[in-house]
Formats: sequence, structure tokens, C-alpha cells
Amino acid sequence: MRSVQVQRCSFAPRSSRHIVAASKAAAAPSSQLADPWERAQDMMLQGTVSEGTIVGYNKGGVLVDIGVLKGFMPYTKIAPERLRAGHKGDLSYLMGKKVKARIVQVDKDSARKELVLSERQAQLTEAVLRFQVGQVVRAQVLRLEDYGALLSIYDGSGKPSGVQGLLHKSELSWDLVMTVDDIVKAGQEVDVKVVSVDVSRCRVSLSLKQMQRDPLQTTLDSIQWGETTLALPEVKQIIQVLEWTPGIKRVDIGRQAEEAHTVSQDVELYLTKQSREGGFALVARVGRVLQELLVDTGLSKDDMKKALTRVLSRVGRS
Repeated sequence: MRSVQVQRCSFAPRSSRHIVAASKAAAAPSSQLADPWERAQDMMLQGTVSEGTIVGYNKGGVLVDIGVLKGFMPYTKIAPERLRAGHKGDLSYLMGKKVKARIVQVDKDSARKELVLSERQAQLTEAVLRFQVGQVVRAQVLRLEDYGALLSIYDGSGKPSGVQGLLHKSELSWDLVMTVDDIVKAGQEVDVKVVSVDVSRCRVSLSLKQMQRDPLQTTLDSIQWGETTLALPEVKQIIQVLEWTPGIKRVDIGRQAEEAHTVSQDVELYLTKQSREGGFALVARVGRVLQELLVDTGLSKDDMKKALTRVLSRVGRS
């Protein structure tokens, strides 16, 4: 195995080309050298956090060795707590320090390849990873948008975690929502449920309505069902698409009911727990109307659920 003595780094950021770098003997297994830029690209897309060593610096930032590649970490992407007060651009005290970094830019196709790193993004990624789908968290509303609200999520000690989450308009309430400020106000603290975590983009999606039971579940337990007086056009379309589905033999209209208020703006379709020989009982929700549908099929419960997802996607496109 050969060792190559490196006297000066060849990487130079656009902001400044004068970098002070440490000499080192660099040697790596051929398996690590196989297309490292492609691996760096994958790490960026996946949001991978890596640990590296600071081996150079200039007034614009520091040079970090992360395996067989070196990346530049701009001054603005270094964690504030790492920077000394009054350093005046002299970052020599950071030489040899270990740093966790996330790749935020890969330019492998230009003549002068570049790798840009961020310690701040690495810290944010690790903070996001502490949250799990289904977890209930405390958060404060930072600002309102037409599409929802941006919240600052607290950690277990009740302090801001540094992670922000989106409370989409559709996750505000089971009731019809006209404007976001009908439900939440800027500065308000609320308990919300984590519904998705996107590590690659450091995004957390939240739900306020899932802190309450779906009114449909309560409705099905207590609703006064009656005869179907008129099948809505949306219900007829659902039946048509269901009957086109392989494995479904027949769909009959069952009972009908009406809720006290509109719970959802979308057409919804549910598989009930009602036991039925040779098939399933469904409930379609269209505005305030609940329509029971009786399906004769040999499909399993899991296959039926998949079929309902496909049906809703087709109905939603029409």
C-alpha cells in the first residue's frame, strides 16, 4: 500500500483560495477510494452525519478531512458555540479538532470539485432524530401561513429543541377549517403529535387533530342509521371503481346517516370492523353524509385496504 505525502490542500473555496493546512500521510483502502464522490452524493441525499477532523482554515471557514475527501465548512455553517469571541477571522485554534458535519453541497462534475459541509445542519439533523412518529410533543406557534403553521418544538425539558415543525392546515382539526388562525394563534403553546420525520430535509410534520379521536369512530358507535334516500354522485363513482377492481364481485348500497357538521372536505372511505360473511362493510364519508357500502369479495383484509387506497386515488383525480 502506498502513502502519499500531502504538503498543501488542493481544495479552495470560491470565497478565498488561501488555506493553511496541516501535512498528513494519506492512505486508504481501494474499497474506500471507489467513487467517493458518488458516496458523498448519497450521504448528502440521505442526511448522513459524519465525523471529521479540521485540517485547514482561512478567513472564510475551515477545511475538514472526512475520510478520503476533504470538504470546506464556511464560517457561517460552524456551530456558534465553537467560535471564540474576538477571533477576528483567526481560526487556527480549531486545527486538529473533531467536528460532526453534514454534506450540504456536492459539485463533482466541475473542473474544480467541491464539497461543502455544515456543522449546524449536523446538529439539527441529530435533534430531528430524537423525535419519533406517534410521539406527543409540546410546541409553540412561531408564525401562520395560508397552508398551515410553523411551530418550534420543545425538548423533554420544556426548552426549544432547535427543531421546527409544520402543522399543515389539513392537520389542524377534524372540523372544516377556513383559515389557520381560526384554530391557532402566533405565540400559542400546543400539544401536537409527530406524524412524519424527514431526516434528509430536517423536517418534522405535526398534527393537532390527531390529538383527538376521529369523530367518525365516535359516530359509528352512536349514529342513528336510516335507509338510503339518495346515493350521492361521489358514492356512485366509488361503487363503479370498486366493481372494476379485480377480486370484488359485488357492491351494494347499505344504510345512510348524516353527521351534525362537516368533518372533512375530502371524500373518505373506511373499512369498518363489522363482521360480514363473504366480504366487508365500508363507510364512505362525503361532507356530512355517511354511506354504508356492502362488498362481496374474496380479497383479504390487507388486499382490501390496498384496493381502497387505489379507489380513493382514482376518485380524487376525477
